[in-house]
Amino acid sequence: MPTTPHPTWMFNLEGRFLGFVEADSASAKTIRLEVEGEVLTIQLCKEVRRALRSHLQPGKHLCCIGRSKLNGNTIQLKAYQVFPLPTLSPNPSPLSVADPAPKLKIQLCRKSGCQKRGGQQLALALEQALRDRNLQAQVEIQYTGCQKHCAQAPTLTVSPGHHRYSQVQPSCVMAILDRHLAPAKPNSGQVE
Repeated sequence: MPTTPHPTWMFNLEGRFLGFVEADSASAKTIRLEVEGEVLTIQLCKEVRRALRSHLQPGKHLCCIGRSKLNGNTIQLKAYQVFPLPTLSPNPSPLSVADPAPKLKIQLCRKSGCQKRGGQQLALALEQALRDRNLQAQVEIQYTGCQKHCAQAPTLTVSPGHHRYSQVQPSCVMAILDRHLAPAKPNSGQVE
């Protein structure tokens, strides 16, 4: 009698990166993620491993999206997409009236089409550029679903003004920030 394969389920977990399971991070395939006080072991697919090995630091907040399957009595998790999230302080201070709202909102597509065409690297480059320039209070990154421009992936949209950028390379992030944070009116489209 043939055996039926175990069903798989999608998961979407947010938690704190604790480190790689393997001692050598250069060849690591599995991460430890603390989610609501529980430590989970999540295997990374090849594409995600290559993109994240050198960028992940313990304590970083991540969103992992993937599939889980039952293997005997053990649930195995495999992530196909991993996104860094803003780090929240353990005791966030309440917002006061004097706290300025972000000046810019950048919407990045998180769907697989954009991710396969460099969306993950674009997100990492954008977050790094904001940290390098200390712009976290002025620029909000919002991860979105499909923006309906898959053929021109990866895409992002900058508001106010709803300026869409297509086929954005990580090397263009600084130019986009400069264009929208400068006093002159921005031009949407390709960035050179």
